[in-house]
Amino acid sequence: MKFQDDKEKQCFEKLSQNIGEIIETKCDGYDELFGHKISTKQGTAEEVTMYYHKEVAEALLFKVCKAYQFEYDTVVDKLVKILKWRQKFNPLSCAFRETHNKELEQVGILTQYPEDEANKRVVTWNLYGKLVKKKELFKDVQKFLRYRIGLMEKGMQLLDFQDEDNSYMTQVHDYKTVSVWRMDSDMKSCVKEVINIFQTYYPELLYAKYFVNVPSVFGWAYDVIKTFVDSNTRKKFVVLNDGKKLGKYLTHCPREQYGGVSPLTILQQNITAVKATPYAAYLLEKQEIEDIE
Repeated sequence: MKFQDDKEKQCFEKLSQNIGEIIETKCDGYDELFGHKISTKQGTAEEVTMYYHKEVAEALLFKVCKAYQFEYDTVVDKLVKILKWRQKFNPLSCAFRETHNKELEQVGILTQYPEDEANKRVVTWNLYGKLVKKKELFKDVQKFLRYRIGLMEKGMQLLDFQDEDNSYMTQVHDYKTVSVWRMDSDMKSCVKEVINIFQTYYPELLYAKYFVNVPSVFGWAYDVIKTFVDSNTRKKFVVLNDGKKLGKYLTHCPREQYGGVSPLTILQQNITAVKATPYAAYLLEKQEIEDIE
């Protein structure tokens, strides 16, 4: 964690000192963030010993502080909203308990590339070309959201929050073969909801977002997305009309499809066996027991 000045350090330290009380009084005791326990004041002594890791908890709190410019009141307000949403929406269930539409699951791919000896880039792929003529999949916005958030949560399990360089995710949106689409109301609702949720409840996690195989006549997709995001997020966007140029940014992506060095296809690179963090697994097990009871 690197602080630019005393204000940033004081905001972080104040949040760290008060996090237990904040969770107790404003979040109904819910202390899970991205699969990790962030407070020692909730749960039994055994739970704290087994699932609380100070370095990870501090790294996550630092991310929230950084996302909101170390303005303490804003940081607390946003963090409370995030924790309340996670308790209600249950994104861990989206990733590890729920079964999603098989056609949707073919759209989302998860990979991890060694960018260099120290860094491993976690990438979520959205192969929207597979949804051509499948617009009905967008009619139930909540089902689409739970599938997409489940993919995001799985990707976060691969991050190393103790290493800042490895604590960000990259997204690739592939629009190959979708130039015939039009933005109907169902699709627009899904796009807007996904962007809103990621901006609001997943702060300081995006490394870069690549829009590939985007034909010039398909500019509406990028234009629509831009209207829903803040200026800092827009700076992380890269639009590539030729998908094979992606290899310049993600060296180890598939050679044939995206111009990288790997002989494997994107489906062969897909990581399907992702384990929940120990704390996430513990919470999910508790949910299953409660459901049975």
